Amino acid sequence: MNCVAPGTIETEGFTVYPPHALARFHEANPMKRLGNAWDVAEASVYLASDAANFVTGEVLTVDGGMAQWGVVWPAGMPDYFDVGGGA
Repeated sequence: MNCVAPGTIETEGFTVYPPHALARFHEANPMKRLGNAWDVAEASVYLASDAANFVTGEVLTVDGGMAQWGVVWPAGMPDYFDVGGGA
């Protein structure tokens, strides 16, 4: 069994974020762009194809390199993480 782990993917769910957060989402990965549903679909098609017939137990991360940057908060870090009163 394999799994696809998408990063920041632009979908209709983006409507819940405020404009100031949306302005920064494209900066959440080294490619400096948002992913889209097609990016996730292509990864899924690969895993379902004969090209991946010997791939098993893998997590295919589709995030434009976001995981390489460590923990990021493209919409801004939640206030409850501010335990020191700011830096």
